Amino acid sequence: MMIWIVGIGMGDASTMTAQAAQAIQDADVLVGAKRMLESAQAARMAAGKEAAAELKAISPNAIVNAIEAADDAERFAILCSGDTGFYSLATSVTRTINERLPHANVELVPGITTVQYFASKLTKPWQSVALASAHGKTCNVLGMVLSHEQVFLLTGGELTPQTIIRELADCGLGFCEVAIGERLSYEDECITTGTAAELLEREFDSLSAIWISRGQLCDDEVAAYAGFPGIPDDAFIRGAIPMTKRDIRALCTSKMRVANDEVVWDIGAGTGSISIEAACMQPTARVYAIEFKEEGCSLIEQNRVRFGAYNVTVVQGRAPMALVNLPAPDVAFIGGSTGGLAQIVDAVLAANKQARIVISAITLETIAQTQALLADLAERGAIDGYQATQISVATSHEAGRYHLMTAENPILVFEAHGSAAQNDPREETDA
Repeated sequence: MMIWIVGIGMGDASTMTAQAAQAIQDADVLVGAKRMLESAQAARMAAGKEAAAELKAISPNAIVNAIEAADDAERFAILCSGDTGFYSLATSVTRTINERLPHANVELVPGITTVQYFASKLTKPWQSVALASAHGKTCNVLGMVLSHEQVFLLTGGELTPQTIIRELADCGLGFCEVAIGERLSYEDECITTGTAAELLEREFDSLSAIWISRGQLCDDEVAAYAGFPGIPDDAFIRGAIPMTKRDIRALCTSKMRVANDEVVWDIGAGTGSISIEAACMQPTARVYAIEFKEEGCSLIEQNRVRFGAYNVTVVQGRAPMALVNLPAPDVAFIGGSTGGLAQIVDAVLAANKQARIVISAITLETIAQTQALLADLAERGAIDGYQATQISVATSHEAGRYHLMTAENPILVFEAHGSAAQNDPREETDA
């Protein structure tokens, strides 16, 4: 049995490769969705061939079931849109055939992908574009745009061109250049370009291709610092609100260990230095800067734009009340608690009992309170122990022809990891 898995290109027969057309002509039976069968039959007719037998099936198991039921046929062409190696049905179909029809001879026939076709229409190269599919898949669009200057997406399902454009505009990236390709390769093909802000009220086919060109993300004077630990203090826009200084910040963010797609709570964010640094170092993270002072929120917004940290969301309010409707955190940094530390830690662990928690403490009272709280939580099994690190920083300054060291206040940084073993971190246990 011979099975060709054929990438038929964009759908219109004119985008089908000669190799794909030949496999379709040689097949006794064509297998695929209605639209693809129509394109393949049109290609056969153009080559002077009679229409082949058809099997309408789109899921891997249904395709193999149909092939097994076709007793007399020996040559099958399974039709896939685009290319067999780019978010294609070919991957799962090949695996299913290998499992259920181990003696079949399988050959993959590549085709023209949507990104190739769309890039040619936009007269753009595509070797450095970030590629993803949002067609029925979870996709962190904002993280991709912050991580790459050029992004290409196949849309569909809940993530449509409209939702992508609105997300860009809502977070401050309305200046991004966006191209939407609808019905590509067909007679009614439509390509629309503009900024996200300009296209905000437009309607587009949910099954489209979208190309996003980000442009310059942050101020030139801070571009060299974004993405590296220890942003200099004077790079931030500052006011009278306290700020976690550079060396302390570098230690705290290293203990936070923010990974891809994680949610971060920066509680008592101040000027937002922890939020900004975490967001710049991990553009795919979603960082929530919680600050109750209006001046602090204003400074965070200004620094957010200055550093291009558009994955930071400013939440004005006092914790723990301000945490109620936020996505559950993977990591929480507590830089200010205004006396409500126990309630804030409870809220973090209630949202995610395995959250990582980092707490900075400078006064003896806060240090004692934090140590007692974490010891209690560890005894209850709500956290897997804790560790405290003291850091004392001294920096040089000029004094005439000499340089002297000026010490800053020592700070203790606590880190803990929530345990999955207990549901309620503050629940009393039976004696």
